[in-house]
Amino acid sequence: MNRAGRFVPHAVVFITSAGVMIVELVASRMTSKYLGSSLFTWTSVIGIVLGGASLGNWLGGRMADRWDPRKLLPILLLVSSFLTILIIALDIAVGRLTWTLGMDGMTARLLAITVALVAILFLLPSCALGTISPVVVKRGLAQSTGVGRTVGGIYAAGSLGGIGGTFLAGFLLIPLFGLTMNILLVGILLALLSLFMGGRRIVSGAWAAALAVLALTGAPGAAARSFAEAPAKGNSIVFEKDSPYSYIRVTDSAKPGGTERTLRLDALIHNKVDPRRPDALLYEYERMFESLTRAQAGNEGAGDTGYAAGFSTLTLGGGGFTFPEYLERHYPEGRHTVVEIDPEVVATAHAYFDLPVRSELRIVIGDARTYVDAVQARDLAAPRARFDIIYCDAFNAFSVPSHLTTREFTASVAALLMPGGLYLVNCIDILDSGRFLNAFLNTVKSVFPRVSVYVSPLSDRSQRATFVIAAGGRRPLPDVLLSPEGEAVGIRFSPADLAELRRRNGSGVLTDDHAPVDTLMAPVFLRAVR
Repeated sequence: MNRAGRFVPHAVVFITSAGVMIVELVASRMTSKYLGSSLFTWTSVIGIVLGGASLGNWLGGRMADRWDPRKLLPILLLVSSFLTILIIALDIAVGRLTWTLGMDGMTARLLAITVALVAILFLLPSCALGTISPVVVKRGLAQSTGVGRTVGGIYAAGSLGGIGGTFLAGFLLIPLFGLTMNILLVGILLALLSLFMGGRRIVSGAWAAALAVLALTGAPGAAARSFAEAPAKGNSIVFEKDSPYSYIRVTDSAKPGGTERTLRLDALIHNKVDPRRPDALLYEYERMFESLTRAQAGNEGAGDTGYAAGFSTLTLGGGGFTFPEYLERHYPEGRHTVVEIDPEVVATAHAYFDLPVRSELRIVIGDARTYVDAVQARDLAAPRARFDIIYCDAFNAFSVPSHLTTREFTASVAALLMPGGLYLVNCIDILDSGRFLNAFLNTVKSVFPRVSVYVSPLSDRSQRATFVIAAGGRRPLPDVLLSPEGEAVGIRFSPADLAELRRRNGSGVLTDDHAPVDTLMAPVFLRAVR
């Protein structure tokens, strides 16, 4: 055999290992549409893909001992291609099911649902791809007398392929082409490998050509949207895209007297707005934010707007920019900055929500902690570097950025506040458990001497609820938060409520060294309902 031919097994394993890692990254993003992006989904994805690959290794070894690897390999590559493409069909089916059941994502009531969903989508293709390596090793050994060199070289090629597939998919392919196209590319590549390795030319060639046509026409993506929208009564998908950070979907829902527009990032709705009434704050925590803002700003030195000149705010997490734009309209003389990590979310807010292209908001693209730490280190002495109110709106039910919950970050936020400034954070928990709420509250109290917790008067102790933590402030905050119309939108926890929460969950504080947020949020994940 010529020198180039000896490296064919290495090339096959390199490519299929890259395919495994591309499938694994796609799996993490695809399941986030239904289950959110959390420690539990990542654990399920990694466990299922590795488990499937291990099962495939075992099956491939047994098959390699029973059949001729030269004849077996093209068949396994073709089967792997077919099962990889099956992911697209299964994803469409799961998407349609969630719409049919009227669910905003298949929220896990039990952890087993997460594992089961990932297994349905990705166990078989991972297993099929796992059969390739032992068959290739058997074929390589038949062509070489150096057992150690051959086995070591093939496994090294597999590791390098996995590394290459990870970087290629994460930094280039998924951001550029999206999830469905990446599945198609892996399927096409496997079909071409089957053809190259001597598979049935008519079958392999026809399959590869059919997949290429699907990729060029974008038919799978169109089918996914069509099937997702078909069962939706009074709902329509306005826009959807996979960004480098999340799955973005904008949906219009028919409501009495009009339409409600929602923004969903991964499995959770992050924004609701009535396009006819942009000042109508539809989320409970937004109404609490608004009431606390009025209490903080007061009327001292205010003009007709009711706000003092030069009032400054910082919002960490933009979403649909509904509340920052509310601030811009109602604080016309103020200075308002928003930090949003995902530029695609900003573009979506411009295109589909109440964020003008020429908004007076100062929008910073970047991570909230990076921004806060940089301002604290570099610009703290500047007169415009401090804020009257800092809003943290970056937490959701299943994926809380732990680096924004720690004592160190909270201290950095406190340093950016004006004397008497107010820090407002919305967080999600179940009051009967309250593990995350308590730990985060302990953390904020370790930095701020005055801290209050508010919840909607309509909240249920046994169900997921949104709480607002208010720290600092220039004057004592009210016990009841009122809307501009006088409606109660939030009630403050009593000292007895806070003592009971702490007695039940302890006095632990979240730090950069130890912030087990996913574990603390486990009851929310396991008991969540829509």
